[in-house]
Amino acid sequence: MRDTSKDPKQLTLGLEDPPKTKKSSSSLKVRLTDDAKKPSATPSRRTRPSVNTRSMTVRIPEGKRPTTQSKPKTGTKAVHTIEQPNSHLVQTHAPRVHRTVVVPPKIGKRKGYRPAPEKLMRIPLLTASLVFCALIIGWTLHFFPFGKLPTVQPPATKEVVAFTVERGMTARSVSLLLQRLGVVEDAQALLAYFVEHDLATVLKTGSYLMTKPTTFEEIGRMLTSDGVEVQVTVGAGFTLETVDAYLTNRLLISPGAFKHAAGQLVQAYQLGFAEGWLLAGTYTVNRIRSADELALSMFKAMLQQVQRNLDSPLLDTYSVQDLLIIASMIQAETQNEAEMPDISAVIHNRLAQGEPLGIDATTRYELNDWTNPIPKEALESKTPYNTRRKTGLPPTGISCPSQAAVNAAFHPSDAQYLYYLHGLDKQIHFARTYEEHQQNIKAYR
Repeated sequence: MRDTSKDPKQLTLGLEDPPKTKKSSSSLKVRLTDDAKKPSATPSRRTRPSVNTRSMTVRIPEGKRPTTQSKPKTGTKAVHTIEQPNSHLVQTHAPRVHRTVVVPPKIGKRKGYRPAPEKLMRIPLLTASLVFCALIIGWTLHFFPFGKLPTVQPPATKEVVAFTVERGMTARSVSLLLQRLGVVEDAQALLAYFVEHDLATVLKTGSYLMTKPTTFEEIGRMLTSDGVEVQVTVGAGFTLETVDAYLTNRLLISPGAFKHAAGQLVQAYQLGFAEGWLLAGTYTVNRIRSADELALSMFKAMLQQVQRNLDSPLLDTYSVQDLLIIASMIQAETQNEAEMPDISAVIHNRLAQGEPLGIDATTRYELNDWTNPIPKEALESKTPYNTRRKTGLPPTGISCPSQAAVNAAFHPSDAQYLYYLHGLDKQIHFARTYEEHQQNIKAYR
């Protein structure tokens, strides 16, 4: 018979109802007691306890607590327990797991990352550029040693010449004239071209502006242009821009053609400027060549007017161009020829004393506004044409003067005037002193 005293004791769970005084069923006490008696064959039906899953306390009597250190005897079942910080307290919560935060690597550092094609091409392109530059530098140094590098020449501008075909000139004389001026190299070849194309007897008289060298075809077309002759009148005080607009409206030529012709005139005759070198008046020109012919005709008329005034003693102090600038200012200040000599005297007297001229017409020319009041900031700014803020003459003329204005510039009156003003009575009032000028301002303004 087997000794049952040595058998392991059966542990039973004794579920005790909580005291009736307590209504909460948040926890149940479980007592482990020894049950020496064998269970009956028909165990009683157990009532399922109401257990709160928050926490449960298990009390084990002393000396009967299983440990994980002791090994069960042979033939007995091992009791597995969970190690807790407090062996008397069994927690039903799952232990908190601390997970390591995974930080993804930066873009471009990931394993297997493919960079953009532009980045892949940077190094090859840079290498090719450096190689190309090195080849260029090596080639340059090989053919052009230091100090002998080629210089870049500015584009050559064609020289302009002016000439006149007078009445009675033959094709041969015209060819010789063009050869002497450098328009063509061989006068005989040009004459042969005229004869071959039946142009020798139809050359037109007039004034011409040509660039050199020029082809035979261009010369023939220019000298034989059959246009109707018209009369044009350039008013005294007109500017180059005004004349250009006048020809455009009346003769339907291209805008800017007259200003271009005036520029060629400056180049052909080595002038300092065009404005002021062209004499106002009435001229007969070829309709087709009206811009060139008018500019040349006005310039030649001015040369003739200057020749009539070469006896002026002022030429010892001023150049012809300076006196023409003065003539243009006189013309811009008045249309009354009787007032011009005294205005010329004021200008020359102030120049002699080194005082600013104070002529508003020069500022109006710079602003290209002859009707509206001059802005205050324009009168106070120091510009080449503001004769209130600078001494001396403006850099160019400001209008096309008349014969009377040219005569007055070369031969001013003997008056000692230093001031003048245009009064509201449509008259001009002169003064010798500043006090007199102030009185004129109070009386006529």
